[in-house]
Amino acid sequence: MTKSRDSLTYEEIEAEAAIWVTLLHGPERGPKLEADVRRWLAMDPRHVVAFERATDAREISGYPITGSLLAARSSFLTNPSARFRSRYAICGAAAVALILAVSFYLLKDPLLSTGFAEQKIVDLADGTQLTLNANSRLIVEYTDRLRKLTLAKGEVMFNVAHESQRPFEVIIGDRKVIALGTSFEVRRDNSRQSEFSVTLIEGRVAIEPVSGPDALPVIADLAPALARDTTLLTAGQRLRFKNSADIIDSPQLEKVTAWQHGQLIFDNTSIRDAANEFNRYGKRKLTIDSSVSGTIHVGGVFRIGDPNSFAHAMAEAHQLRVTESSREIIISAP
Repeated sequence: MTKSRDSLTYEEIEAEAAIWVTLLHGPERGPKLEADVRRWLAMDPRHVVAFERATDAREISGYPITGSLLAARSSFLTNPSARFRSRYAICGAAAVALILAVSFYLLKDPLLSTGFAEQKIVDLADGTQLTLNANSRLIVEYTDRLRKLTLAKGEVMFNVAHESQRPFEVIIGDRKVIALGTSFEVRRDNSRQSEFSVTLIEGRVAIEPVSGPDALPVIADLAPALARDTTLLTAGQRLRFKNSADIIDSPQLEKVTAWQHGQLIFDNTSIRDAANEFNRYGKRKLTIDSSVSGTIHVGGVFRIGDPNSFAHAMAEAHQLRVTESSREIIISAP
């Protein structure tokens, strides 16, 4: 009996993805095969995630195309009725090896990172979704008892899948954020400094020292008693750790998450802090010369990756001068 698409396990979908990736790198590639791949990708959102991971794994592993894999691909193409009925049998030994390479990559390469002007959405095996902002570096360590991620630098939005028996922790320096099923954002601009911020979008999170015993029962039971060094946030709150002090406020969430929509929103932000935000997204540096008054503050919505428009808007509003080169935009006094 043929299994329905909805009943397939993720391992079976990974097997299919591994074969599609192999086919696209072989002699059978053409308009028909590409159309088949597009149809397969459109059938289930899980297909897209599995396909991207299989592609990454193949690029890293450099798995060769052998004779047995060519035979497996031929069977996969010429026997469509069996295509989704017996995945591992269709694969053959070589394709199974590629699937194992995919699994090894997923399990053993826990580093997620982005570069300048790059954002990335990653779906983890438990259903948790991560959105990484530019210049971010995150290490994923999942075990049977704990889901642990370490943010070395950058900014990440976490949409956490609920698992009552397995805590989800984000390590930031000597602190950790503990969550169940919830959405929150963590930002850490400098890995060599202890400063960071945690903004809770929905649900609850606890923030405590890395050495703490885990505040999972507190979150689960909503108990009023908290350890002295544990902070519990409710939706809409932000904790900022700066100069060895905790500051809790309630920022505008659309401003905090604007980067996910390609925007930067400033509200009474110093011109130098605004320039630093732009510099996270591109290699062309925006520099505020020392001749520019530190009292100038910025308000408005700007597009990520467009420091030029920002510079000229500032020049017009505050009678400043803009000097441009291929590597730098300098705002200075006239």
